[in-house]
Amino acid sequence: MILEGKAYWCHLKEPNKYYGYYGLLLTLNKTKYLQFKKEGYQVKDTEWGYCLNVKTKPKEGYAPILVNRKEKPLKIFGDLPNGSNVKVRLEPWETDNRYGHFKGFTIIAVMLLDKPTSLFVE
Repeated sequence: MILEGKAYWCHLKEPNKYYGYYGLLLTLNKTKYLQFKKEGYQVKDTEWGYCLNVKTKPKEGYAPILVNRKEKPLKIFGDLPNGSNVKVRLEPWETDNRYGHFKGFTIIAVMLLDKPTSLFVE
């Protein structure tokens, strides 16, 4: 699945130091927001609009791929600035355990649609 929107609170270079996950908030239109909410995914109505909350637990040898518009890899020296226009390739997952049924997405790759800033090397 590929979604496009603005990214906020990105943790793509390394996992969030408090919660230990790669992730971002991705803005959605209201239709997609209501669809994901109905399907049971983590969505939020934030100050930036309707957002899909994407969190991926780090695994051995895993890190999200970050590329520019021409699909060339980007090396990042900080976190993606809030409000960056991105396309995100996600893989859905579901699991059941004694605490309930859970759904989420694994981040496969992030394409930065804006012109790279000084935080990146192409």
